[in-house]
Amino acid sequence: YRQYFLELEKAWNSPEKVMARALQIARRQIEQLQEKCHMLIVQTQEQDRMIQEIKPKAQYLDNVLCSKSLVLATQIAKDYGMSGTKFNSLLAELGIQYKMRDQWLLYAPYQNQGYTASTTFLIKHSDGSVSSRSQTEWTQKGRRFLYLILKDNGILPTVERQLLEMTEQRRGGEGSNAGRSG
Repeated sequence: YRQYFLELEKAWNSPEKVMARALQIARRQIEQLQEKCHMLIVQTQEQDRMIQEIKPKAQYLDNVLCSKSLVLATQIAKDYGMSGTKFNSLLAELGIQYKMRDQWLLYAPYQNQGYTASTTFLIKHSDGSVSSRSQTEWTQKGRRFLYLILKDNGILPTVERQLLEMTEQRRGGEGSNAGRSG
């Protein structure tokens, strides 16, 4: 028996057998790496697709935030899928502003921060008389401030909610696949 095991060990350790085993291991590793590479290619393609989808929206937001123009609360409200009335009421509920003589004004902690500007415009009446009215308009700094406050309160712009939903849907699909393979 001893001679049999010695020959068996000799055959097992022969250069040809060692090389054959090494090639089998290398083939398995190559197959695993090819599979992983394929998965990464698919993932990269999906990410590229998402980037192309998000890119115009990000550019739009960059342009909006860099703009020096003033915007009405109603315009910002539309980003959140709300009416101007509902949006102004929400800001009042959050303690940001209050209404005085038909104009929304910021509470003291938010005044003089460069968030808003008061603009006055003339109204010509049907009888020919003219009066003026003031309204509060938001700066881009103010718009960013509102975004951060609203986000802290779980309120996101419609576009961001949609992106978040898309991301969660994709993660949900990946999560179920990851659960099966583990």
